[in-house]
Amino acid sequence: MHHLNRQTLTGGRLAGFLSLGLLLCAAATPSHAVSVTTDLSMAAGPPDLRIDNGRVLLSLEEAREIALQRNLSLVVERYRSEESELSLWQSEGIYDPNLTADLSTFDETSPSASNLDGADIQTTEGQNWNFGVSRLFPVGGTGSVVFNNRRLLSNSTFATLNPSYRADFDLTYQQPLLRDRGKMNTNRVIRIARTNFDISRENFESQVVATLQSVEDAYWNLVEAQAQLEVAKESLGLAKQLHEQNRIRVEVGTLAPLELVQSEAGIATRDEQIIRASGLVGDSEDVLRQLMNLDDPSLWELDLVLETEAERDEVAIDVIDSIATAMSERPELRSKRLSQGNLDADIGYFRNQKLPRVDVAVTYGVNGLGGDLTERDFFTGEILRELPGSYQDALDQLSGGDFEGWSAGVSVVYPIFNRTAKARMALAETGFERGQVELADLELAVATEVRRIARFVDTARQALASARVSRRLEEKNLEAEQKRYQNGMSTSFQVLQIQEDLTEARSREVAAITGYRKALVQYYRAIGRLTEESGVEISEPAS
Repeated sequence: MHHLNRQTLTGGRLAGFLSLGLLLCAAATPSHAVSVTTDLSMAAGPPDLRIDNGRVLLSLEEAREIALQRNLSLVVERYRSEESELSLWQSEGIYDPNLTADLSTFDETSPSASNLDGADIQTTEGQNWNFGVSRLFPVGGTGSVVFNNRRLLSNSTFATLNPSYRADFDLTYQQPLLRDRGKMNTNRVIRIARTNFDISRENFESQVVATLQSVEDAYWNLVEAQAQLEVAKESLGLAKQLHEQNRIRVEVGTLAPLELVQSEAGIATRDEQIIRASGLVGDSEDVLRQLMNLDDPSLWELDLVLETEAERDEVAIDVIDSIATAMSERPELRSKRLSQGNLDADIGYFRNQKLPRVDVAVTYGVNGLGGDLTERDFFTGEILRELPGSYQDALDQLSGGDFEGWSAGVSVVYPIFNRTAKARMALAETGFERGQVELADLELAVATEVRRIARFVDTARQALASARVSRRLEEKNLEAEQKRYQNGMSTSFQVLQIQEDLTEARSREVAAITGYRKALVQYYRAIGRLTEESGVEISEPAS
């Protein structure tokens, strides 16, 4: 409390009281750059607070830094950024090779249908072990390498190799020539996922900006609430001073006792103002604590002592330059333009989908065959000789390239009406055109907002200048009225009324000082420069 030792407050003391003593505590903490990332670990750990004698000493820079680390809305946005990064990683998986393995065994019997079957009841058993690898290429083609193996054992007398081993090694490549041809079509999903990842970064910046604005508004609202409480206390001091003067004058018989009732009523009214102002201080502190996510209940019981000066130099605003800055810096505009890139990718993709499907496929392979050789007499079935063999025979033929084979072919699919592709193409074009209109509407809204807020800042500046003049005049008016009252030319009611006028003038000046500061916050947000003005850098998290 500022104690009064004179009958009036001088103009110089009141001016200093409002601009510094009322709105400030100690010297502000030096500002420093704050780096914020989408890394989820950034929100870990307790807040870094300066606590002194049961009070939290807090500068605006510290409030920003703590909120950017711990604010729950930003934590949610960090999760969304993480999800978009994982989606991008997922989309790039279309180029991951696929490994295949097919292991099987079989055993079957069947009645003979011909003397050429070699047995009255034919029995066959075998095993397959096949392996392969395939992958998609950016040009739209698919390549594969297949290694097939088979062992077959039969009771047929005509089986020359029994058991027989077959090994095939084939290289196959299939390439679309029209539909799905080229990187533009193959990479569509990746391109959209990468754009969505970039959009998530813009959305994160938008949330950072929203958090900064909320924190600054809450900070200056609390500054104002604390200052308004001090104004109310000073007003109570004036009322008590008048009441003490009245009491002395009533005791010496120079004033009617009725005047004491007037001054007592003034004291009661100012007590009510202090009660309301104290409640507003508590509410404003809670808002700031919530934005900083002070999850320790004990921290909510500590008073917040704000250290950043509310007074600042006036800012010159060029509306045309401000609009141009907003067009390039506002994250929501950049996000919308990125979305248009996705729609443009859809147009190119669905235009390609209208084409018929023409695919060419080529295969080259080598084959091998091995096993136990049994030669029989063609007429009697008598075994003439047996030569042992193995699976290695097939592998040797395979590695030597003894038996080669190749194939080439073209497949064509021509949709007769192709309504699905045509409708998707039309929808993509309509969506892009709609997006262009939405972008133009957003740009117009941003330009209008910048103009409106530029006027708002200018109005706030003028209101501050006017409030200062009004407060100085009310000081002089109160000083003159007190002199008239001391000379018996005024009443307690008139003095109390002018005291109220001075209190209102002080209150308006307090509101004007913080109002100008909040107006500048709105201006820097509107032009997309709030992070730079706040000393905040948005960087990519470490790998």
